[in-house]
Amino acid sequence: QDSRGFRALVDMLQDSSPSAQRNLMAEDSSDDVERTSLTAGKIPDVASAGPFKRPGVLISAVGTHVAAVALLAMMWHTLKKALSPEAPLLTWRTFPLHPFLMTLAFGFLSPVAAAAWRSYEHLLGFTHRQVKVFHGVLMGVAALTGLLGVIDMWLVHEDGAAAQVAKGWAVHFQSAHSWVGIVALALFLLQATGGAAAFALPLVPPARRAALLAPHRWLGAAAAQQAAFVALITGILSLAGRGDNVKESDVGYKAAAVVALLLSLLLGLLLQR
Repeated sequence: QDSRGFRALVDMLQDSSPSAQRNLMAEDSSDDVERTSLTAGKIPDVASAGPFKRPGVLISAVGTHVAAVALLAMMWHTLKKALSPEAPLLTWRTFPLHPFLMTLAFGFLSPVAAAAWRSYEHLLGFTHRQVKVFHGVLMGVAALTGLLGVIDMWLVHEDGAAAQVAKGWAVHFQSAHSWVGIVALALFLLQATGGAAAFALPLVPPARRAALLAPHRWLGAAAAQQAAFVALITGILSLAGRGDNVKESDVGYKAAAVVALLLSLLLGLLLQR
């Protein structure tokens, strides 16, 4: 009886092991295919770990959105109260419009677009195509908004050119902020147009897009995370100057600079390799 039971066990193992192995391989392959749709274009260790196994991704993604909204709201309130208490803030060819548009571009739209590319597909279940379109549209709008902000400031300087020349001052690019800002905008426009040409328009063969992904990411980190935030913070500092920490506008500008720095750090955590 024992020999018959042992023989039956051996037969069962012999019959089942090849098929069981094939079934397991098929299940693993199916799982890999399903995971591919969630991790396409993403870094494997982040996409496979999940938001709660790597809390830094979830925390920095949420923190980036909260800080971006807070920065935009703080700048709106401070600029409105300090520089445009009577006239509408969104008035073309006025100085207050410039810092607001640059905050909207570099402090809100761009960080949200970068965070969306990094986290929406995995954390929110968006499809890869949905995330790609959302990311591209927001980055394009951010680039256009930043360009409008610089044009607005250029026109404001032109309107006061006679007074500037009379004092012996340059009309444009008077501050370190303006020098840093124009470099940041140039990088940002290059990133936006290059990304659209490579990944949105049928100008680059699919086989070559993979080779362009790493430079696109690097330029995005340099433009959207580093240069843009340096320009944003130096712009806020140029507005604040050396305040006395008594006026609400003085404290508001300084607090906005700290939030911009926090936003840069959170986005850096989210985009880390």
